[in-house]
Amino acid sequence: MAQGRAKRPHKKTKTGCLTCRKRRIKCDEAKPACRQCTDSLRKCEGYQPPQTWLFKPRNPPAQSRENMNLIHFVAPMSSIGDSDDKRSFQFWVEQAAPIFSCYFGHSFWTQLLPQLGFVRPAVKHMLLVTSSVVENTALEGGPLDQNIVYQSHYTKAIQATCSSPQVENVLLACLLFACCDFMKGSYDSGLRHIRSGLSIMDEWYNSIRNSNLKASPSARLIINAIGPIFVSYIDKSPTYGFGDITVDNCACAGMLTPSLELPYIAPFNHIHGALHALDGIAHYVARLMDWRKQSWTLSPPQKIQMLLDTWRMSFDRFETSLTPAKRDAYTMALSYLRIYHTMFGVMVRASAGDSEAIYERFDEEFKWIVDRYDDFTTSWAKDDSLKFSAGTWANLEYHFGFIPPLFFTAIKCRDPTTRMDALNHLGSLRVVENNWTSCTAYVIAKKMMQIETNLSIINDRTDLTDQRDLIRPIEAYITDKRMPQAGLDYAVYPFIKDQPLIQHETIDLSDCPALSSPSARWPLARILRIGGYQGGGITPAPTNCHCQFYSCGNRLFYRPRT
Repeated sequence: MAQGRAKRPHKKTKTGCLTCRKRRIKCDEAKPACRQCTDSLRKCEGYQPPQTWLFKPRNPPAQSRENMNLIHFVAPMSSIGDSDDKRSFQFWVEQAAPIFSCYFGHSFWTQLLPQLGFVRPAVKHMLLVTSSVVENTALEGGPLDQNIVYQSHYTKAIQATCSSPQVENVLLACLLFACCDFMKGSYDSGLRHIRSGLSIMDEWYNSIRNSNLKASPSARLIINAIGPIFVSYIDKSPTYGFGDITVDNCACAGMLTPSLELPYIAPFNHIHGALHALDGIAHYVARLMDWRKQSWTLSPPQKIQMLLDTWRMSFDRFETSLTPAKRDAYTMALSYLRIYHTMFGVMVRASAGDSEAIYERFDEEFKWIVDRYDDFTTSWAKDDSLKFSAGTWANLEYHFGFIPPLFFTAIKCRDPTTRMDALNHLGSLRVVENNWTSCTAYVIAKKMMQIETNLSIINDRTDLTDQRDLIRPIEAYITDKRMPQAGLDYAVYPFIKDQPLIQHETIDLSDCPALSSPSARWPLARILRIGGYQGGGITPAPTNCHCQFYSCGNRLFYRPRT
């Protein structure tokens, strides 16, 4: 059979003139008219104006369409810069924006900000700075002082913001600099930027509240797009271990609500994408768990469960795509993320109940979590530094921390054996994780287990599943650091949100002097109420503590189940 003529390989472009593109021939792209058209005596229809987007969104939601309309008032399009700048900008679109959109405001991060970066130099420089921080901190681990893009654009971002001090530029500077701090683990500094932005927003609102400027495009950009992201971070701040920060006293409080747009779970290209996507979902899980938290609009549990299911399917595909060598390197990290996914799944399903007895349904899940820590302990017995070494975590230098799944199991599981196993693991961890230590978690969990056991004995009930014997923690605190004791406030059934039946117990800290030291962080209100989970990246560190919780022999007494 005769062979067909082989096609000569060529690269298709979309930058030729409209006439040549219709004729499907190669255009030499001469200006003002190409030679292909002039030589053939055709009219050259010119060239399509360049797109201002590096990407095209698919079926944008209503919020996204509103954000698009806010762009047209700003300024003429500016150049992105040289090849390094274009690469860093594209990195924002493909890698950094999806990480931030895992939490809230997907269309804001992935569509609105890149558009603003094209038309406002101040925003462009801030985006390039943030993109460099994400690339170095989250993915490559390189020092920022050696990053040329970061160094050059950090100064330019400040200069451009000062030379163009529109309030929306200043607010975006506060927001993106806060994001840089969050990515580096400096949550206190990041929240200071957020608070500063709220103060600026409040002053701005006071200046326009009696004018017609509230209907201007600039005002709509702040009220509809920028303001909700600030409020969302304020809403999340207690999960970072800080007290509740309210906006009730702000003049602009009535017009601002958190971003109600649920996270978008994109396919994972790296382990960090899986970590941040799960952390973003955890923000909404924490809202369900915090039974005393005043809320604006809680996302329905079934929607959060759908996010968890989507994450699991994406994670399964990611794990399947790994090479055998990478799967071996990621073994501990993969198991660790599944532990948290299991814990969040239990939290979501249990949030539908009004009694702590609902956790009896999840004995298998709690047992599975403890079994995974048995595996970790086997590895740590050979080399305890593996708890603090990034090498075995495949460049995952920060994660959710080891404490929360064990603490959650110890205070919520209804099987005494599994609870004791989780408590013993806590006693042997010896790690500091952001806002508390494993010793703190141990003494609080132990006290809660003792209270529930005593209630069961006093009331002459045979197991630990009667809702009248179960408690919910409210806050743990130290009133006087000269005394080796702490206080624990907890609620008993019925768990009424506004007027709970609050009880008080004293926790003895004498077994671990470090718990009452000035460096110990108290209180732990919201972290306790949401089962021990802490938001953001955590890098465990050794406590250098020599207390004997694990081996002291102070075993708890449980009445056996019947």
